Amino acid sequence: MMIAFTEPMNTAKPFRRCIVSGESYSTEALVRFVVGPNSSVVPDIKCKLGGRGMWVGLKRELLEVAIQQNLFRRAAKTNVKVRCDLVELVDNQLCERVINGLSLAKKAGQAVCGYTKVSLALKKKCALLFLACDASENARSKVCSLAQSIPCMQGLTSNELGTAFSKANAVQAAVSGGGLAELIKIDGHRLAEFRNKGSLHEDRHDAKI
Repeated sequence: MMIAFTEPMNTAKPFRRCIVSGESYSTEALVRFVVGPNSSVVPDIKCKLGGRGMWVGLKRELLEVAIQQNLFRRAAKTNVKVRCDLVELVDNQLCERVINGLSLAKKAGQAVCGYTKVSLALKKKCALLFLACDASENARSKVCSLAQSIPCMQGLTSNELGTAFSKANAVQAAVSGGGLAELIKIDGHRLAEFRNKGSLHEDRHDAKI
């Protein structure tokens, strides 16, 4: 199974092997897991936990295979415990990173939401656009006409996107250039990849009317 983060081997970047596919990818295209003190498999989204890492490609279905086929036990070479909600835990942690990043950008004055503000930001060539994956076709077409080549993340729901801006819901958001935008872009791609959500520039349509 191919992963959208595939890229040429670059010795400047760390590469690890997926325990499911056997393929090597940049660590950005994988999720790291370690065995915790109670022998439970623990996701290490930030890649900071101690212990020998076990890596799974950044796809929900790959993680499901790893669980179903007891591949964590094989990789750890010992009996391990896998919690029943491990897939959702990874999803929640990936989502939380994106929301937290957007919240920080908002506080720094580098992110806005709402069609009017986002439209103005797009005209000024913002660095990153977010469109809720459950946005209507009408909202999607409006954004498409303005987005052009600006990278667009579609991994968050309108409720999740709204959370980053302390609102009940948000359909669009824009992030201006800078270090925060680059970090949010990486986390946004990781979440979208795990949830199998494409960008505006890919032939995928997940919106609901």
